[in-house]
Amino acid sequence: MLTDTIYRSMRGLPELQRQFKRVLVRLPHRQRQIVHFGQRLWVDPSELHGFYLYYEHEYDDYIFHFLSQRLGRYRRVLDIGANIGVYTLFFAARVASVDSFEPERRVLPKLKANLALNGLAHVNIHECCVANVSGKVNFHPSDRFNEGVGSITQDNQGVQYPSITLDDFFGEPIHEPCFIKMDIEGGEWLALQGSQRVFRGRKAPVSLLIEIHPSEIKRLGGSVAQLESLLMDMGFRVHGLAPEGLDSLSARRNCRFWWVDSNEPGFPI
Repeated sequence: MLTDTIYRSMRGLPELQRQFKRVLVRLPHRQRQIVHFGQRLWVDPSELHGFYLYYEHEYDDYIFHFLSQRLGRYRRVLDIGANIGVYTLFFAARVASVDSFEPERRVLPKLKANLALNGLAHVNIHECCVANVSGKVNFHPSDRFNEGVGSITQDNQGVQYPSITLDDFFGEPIHEPCFIKMDIEGGEWLALQGSQRVFRGRKAPVSLLIEIHPSEIKRLGGSVAQLESLLMDMGFRVHGLAPEGLDSLSARRNCRFWWVDSNEPGFPI
């Protein structure tokens, strides 16, 4: 498309490119098809995730390179906060057992369409939040310009959505190597509280990739320090994951992503 070509031609003129971006996100876009790490996706370039995928041709690429080297170790993957399926598709092309959690009613059809586009019929979609209670939670839906910012709320102004704890989802101790990606806008603080039985009683290695949202964690009654303490108390090691690689959190406190593993013998970081 012409707008794509023009936008990328402005990379040497960042201020002009920023101004052009303000115009682009207001244009009426049709769905565009892109390829990301081998999987095809329908995206809307006027929405934030679609903009990065379509115009920037980049979406957490260093994370996907990092995971490419490790996914073969796991028998099961959970994508908590799947959105339109960028991570879910990547996982499903590489691991036989994938559970994808996405409560947003506006986003769910897009997730399903992207799975169908790639012929990935073995993904189990769970239309609910992962939280510290099984039943219902109040949820603030996202807006159409950024469909990734829907979040659990503790006030009474949201919409009630179904929820489940990981303790109830697994039901029994985790008995096969399991990887969990979690991007739920501060809800990681609640989700990890609701996973203590299965994580403490695990019978196999468990690793997590968590996108950290400090202000949202605080809004839900916790803190980044408390989150780290909870993970370590459950026997996990916690690292920051940045484009340069892994590091201890003390060396890189402001990392957007944490890599968390269970330090099992014969299961390297």
